[in-house]
Amino acid sequence: MTSSSHDKQPHTWSLKVTPVDFLLGVADLTGELMRLCIGSVGNGDIDTPFELSQFLRQIYDGFTFIGNTGPYEVSKKLYTLKQSLAKVENACYTLKVRGSEIPKHMLADVFSTKTELIDQEEGLP
Repeated sequence: MTSSSHDKQPHTWSLKVTPVDFLLGVADLTGELMRLCIGSVGNGDIDTPFELSQFLRQIYDGFTFIGNTGPYEVSKKLYTLKQSLAKVENACYTLKVRGSEIPKHMLADVFSTKTELIDQEEGLP
């Protein structure tokens, strides 16, 4: 009886990512986390925004160490990351201060309106 153990060996795959591409990917992730935050509020989950706020703050703090010393693309993403963090912190502030005043079914509308206003102030489409 012959064993085909070589056929069952797991294959190792590797993917090489440059440090800049990695940082850009992390920065893009923060935008998705901001969307998750706003969506979770709309679903009545008021714990997730506070957890995401802390996590995004840590990522932002890490990016500020790089600041303008890194490649141009990273400094551009830092600006967008700051906007995402501001939206999440604004959502947390509103939940903390006015959360009990706003019915849960209306929270999504409140945050989508605030997000649109922030985008208009920043000149985003």
